[in-house]
Amino acid sequence: MAARRGVTAEQVVEAALFLLDEVGRVDAVRPSSVAGRLGIRSQSLYAHVEGVGGLRRLLALRCLSELSEVVTMAAVGRSGRDAVEAIVRAQLDFAFNHPGRFEAALHPPGDDPDLVAAIDRAGSPLRNVLAGLGLDDEIRVHWVRLQLALTVGYSSLVRDGRLTLSPEPSTTVEYLVMALLDQLSDLSSD
Repeated sequence: MAARRGVTAEQVVEAALFLLDEVGRVDAVRPSSVAGRLGIRSQSLYAHVEGVGGLRRLLALRCLSELSEVVTMAAVGRSGRDAVEAIVRAQLDFAFNHPGRFEAALHPPGDDPDLVAAIDRAGSPLRNVLAGLGLDDEIRVHWVRLQLALTVGYSSLVRDGRLTLSPEPSTTVEYLVMALLDQLSDLSSD
């Protein structure tokens, strides 16, 4: 297959996102599948990404940007517990509606300053609201980890079809959100 002239880095990311949405798992998106989607040879893709790691980095940056926009919009015009609830629900919705993109956003940053900044932007709305509720730095870290663990864990169980008993798994979201907000109330009243 001959390389198509003019393939851009943006087209590479868009093709990778298409595949990510199709398969729902970041580890299933490989440079060879992205090259095939673009109609280019795999070797030609390396002009835009440095292997699997580079491709996952680009996906993480794009997906973190999308997640950042979603949680920021959820927080606009809200404060306190109302803002926390809106952010948590927005993140859960993102995880349920875009499981591959949510998984891609969970990319460890290492010492990559762009990834560190993207993660900071995505987490900033929640951290700011928690600070406004009077939670100190350490408690905020623990609470954000708790919220992330519940979101990642529950959305993974739903994505993988592991919750098969009635009632419908989406109805449990109310209980997750209430448990988090109850925990927040306990922490902010200390």
